[in-house]
Amino acid sequence: MVFLVWQVLEANQTARRAYQRVLFESTGRDVVKKVICLLLWLEMTMGFQVLGSVATMAPGDMSLPQVIIKACAVYNYVLHGGYEQPAPLADIPTIVTLCGVRGGRLVDARFFMFHKDIVARGVAFIRDTFAALIFDDYLHAMLRRFKDDSNSFLIPTPLPAPELMAPFIVLTSLPPEDCRTAFVAVPEYDPLSSQDILEYFERRLMFGPCIERIDTERPGAGQGPKHCVIVFRSTQQRDEAMFQETAAFFRVNNGDMWVQRYMPPL
Repeated sequence: MVFLVWQVLEANQTARRAYQRVLFESTGRDVVKKVICLLLWLEMTMGFQVLGSVATMAPGDMSLPQVIIKACAVYNYVLHGGYEQPAPLADIPTIVTLCGVRGGRLVDARFFMFHKDIVARGVAFIRDTFAALIFDDYLHAMLRRFKDDSNSFLIPTPLPAPELMAPFIVLTSLPPEDCRTAFVAVPEYDPLSSQDILEYFERRLMFGPCIERIDTERPGAGQGPKHCVIVFRSTQQRDEAMFQETAAFFRVNNGDMWVQRYMPPL
């Protein structure tokens, strides 16, 4: 299905309002774009409703500057940083809170460390596609003029500008593997092995050979493994194993396992 530029602009109005709200904090445009791209990734691919919360933050809300600082730190880490954890990422409570209860089960600083590569791919893809339109003041001004003309009795059949009617063409792509991936979080000090997870889905739930591989976090000293990623053999097998849910709890060997489906934007 081919989308037009104006349709993409309309579908991302909440992101545009969040962008303008962060700009209102006298934040540099480069920082604002990093923040919005990271939040767009959380919303578009993980399903966490974060942009609306940012867009409606009241003047003087002290949580917004923290969201800006932490989201920018995460962006810089996953796209430009090394694999050593930088100090600003040591704690990201505002981002965790923004993601809500469901996101809080999964998203923390270690989540971005372990899943750094897949997050970087997704954020860069959004930055180079959808976000470029969200940040385009000229296109949004034309869309506003078209809406004003549509509501005017003087111009009964207005025509959108050619730029708005142009097809939205994406020239980059994400690896097919991302479409069959699921993120997993388990209790830190009651971990499950890759074999435990494999046997649970393939034998106990009787889905058969449905998993290609499972990668598990190698935590730092004094920490237990908390995160892992499951790459299923196909998108269909992943969705069937999750009973068509976006996110679900599973009880494995008397321990909890939270599984979140990864949903690339395109």
